[in-house]
Amino acid sequence: MSTKTSGNIKLRLHYWNCRGRVQTVRYMLEDIAYTHKNVDYKEDFELLEKMTELWPKHKADETISGPFHNLPVLHWNDTDTFAQTLALGQLLARKFDLYGKLTSSIDDEDLLHGYIDGVVSCAYTDVISTVLISIWSSVNIADENNPSYRLVKKTANDLKALNNLLKKSSTSFYYDQPEPTIADYFVFEAFLLARDYHEKVLPNEEDCQALIKLEQAMKKRPALANYFN
Repeated sequence: MSTKTSGNIKLRLHYWNCRGRVQTVRYMLEDIAYTHKNVDYKEDFELLEKMTELWPKHKADETISGPFHNLPVLHWNDTDTFAQTLALGQLLARKFDLYGKLTSSIDDEDLLHGYIDGVVSCAYTDVISTVLISIWSSVNIADENNPSYRLVKKTANDLKALNNLLKKSSTSFYYDQPEPTIADYFVFEAFLLARDYHEKVLPNEEDCQALIKLEQAMKKRPALANYFN
C-alpha cells in the first residue's frame, strides 16, 4: 500500500462512544495505522452518558466539533480539522491510496474512482444511513403494513444490489482489486450493521454470499482481526 504522505502523521478521530455513522472510518484508520508505521492514530470519545452536561460547550467549540458543530471530526497533525463521514473516508482513501489500481477492464483512473465512489455512496447513504434512521425511528420490524416498513425493504434491495455487483469481481473486493478499497470498508460495515440490526433487512441467503465472502476477507486482515478481538 502506497501513500501520498511523508513524515510522521498524527491522526485523532473524535466521535461519540458508540458505533454510529463513523464505524467505517474506524476500520480504515485501524488498517492505515497498522500498515503505515509513521501514522500515530488514536480516538478521543465524546461520552453519550455526559451529553447533556458536556456537549453544549463542546459543540460551541470548533476545535472539538469542527466547522459544522457536529461529529465525527478528524484532526490531522494538529493543524487541519475535517468533518463529515464520507469526506473523512474519501480524504483517507486519497492520502493512503485506497482507491484501487487500474485493471484491464478499467484503465482510466477517474472512471475507477467514479465506480468506487458509487459503491461507497450506496453503502453509506442507502444502507448505513437507512438502518440508523430505522433504529432512531423505532421502525416496527414486525408490521409489514406500516409505511415505515419500506425502509426495511429498501435496505434489503440495496444490499442485494451491492452483493450482485461484488459477485462480478474476480477477487473478494470490488472491481477486481487485490486489496480492499474505500468501497470494501463501507460495504463491510453496511452488511455488518444491517445484520446486527435485524435479519429482515438482509436479502435472501443466496443474495448475501459475496457479502459474506467480503466479511471473511476483511476480518482476516491483521489490524481488523485485532480490533474485533
